[in-house]
Amino acid sequence: MPTEAANMVRALADEILLDTVFSLDRPVSCEGLSFIPIVQKEPNEHDMEYINAAQAIEEGVLELTEMGDAVNTILAHNRGTIPIVIEEAEVLSAPGSQDRMVVASVILQPGKRKRIPVKCVHAPHGLRRGIGLHTIGAASYGLRENMRVQKYSSIMTDVEHYVPETAVDQSVIWDRVKEYCKEVGTKDPDKYIEALETLRSKAEGDAKKVIDGIPDRTSGLVILSAEGEFISFEMYRNHTSFSKRVGFIESILMEYGKKDTRTLEEEAAYAKAVQILMNLKKIKPEEVISQEGADNIHIGTEEMKGEAVVAEKDKMQRILYCSFGK
Repeated sequence: MPTEAANMVRALADEILLDTVFSLDRPVSCEGLSFIPIVQKEPNEHDMEYINAAQAIEEGVLELTEMGDAVNTILAHNRGTIPIVIEEAEVLSAPGSQDRMVVASVILQPGKRKRIPVKCVHAPHGLRRGIGLHTIGAASYGLRENMRVQKYSSIMTDVEHYVPETAVDQSVIWDRVKEYCKEVGTKDPDKYIEALETLRSKAEGDAKKVIDGIPDRTSGLVILSAEGEFISFEMYRNHTSFSKRVGFIESILMEYGKKDTRTLEEEAAYAKAVQILMNLKKIKPEEVISQEGADNIHIGTEEMKGEAVVAEKDKMQRILYCSFGK
């Protein structure tokens, strides 16, 4: 399985580098950061039909329900006719119950129900059995990075017994939430949702500049600092899903953007993005790990850590969604 998983990562890199399924476009700069778009080309035989959590809730085909019996899981039901990818670090809220964060990306097949692993993003609160949850969008980026490191360390230690909802330490999440709320000026350290909304309002104008600057069929971004250091790689096989990923760009800008900082030259930024893809193309089997029968694979190199959701089409498995951070 490690070799097969590594081959999926290499294949994704090739689809971009060879300019077949995707292509790299010119970098867009903002707040000292370089955003290099990964653009989906015209529909082809490699396309796979699916939607993400935001699209599914918008279309009324994804139900997320508080079961009331376990704080670390919620029940997801796909009432539609195509698969739904529920992304790692999607923040979910329900009135009068616990706000949660998804801790592992999963794929939910049509008509199926599945328990989704989550962690709380505020101090303990009573659960309201049967209440529906809705998505707030992506969590703050620092929290996502912290969670990735915990998960990768856990699965590398004992892949057979790896469980994402226990691999992530709840006390660490609460500590990071309190720190984050304080950073963005939220008085109540338990109101992470309020903190996220504050963050997005502060970065909304800059995020719009980035969104307006990237091509319509953008499926993902490679994001670099002014010094050319890797920050993030996030992409979907479906460009519409990327456009629905609320809060991702705002979070990056708030946590890594620097005003009055000279951005990396376009040519250098593009070259660095190519190098990152070349490194993914050469990934070693021991740098990719997964559990038998799992929806996702975990990637860990010196440069990045993260995970990807995979699915099969025409007897070949491909990456549907991936999110890597430093």
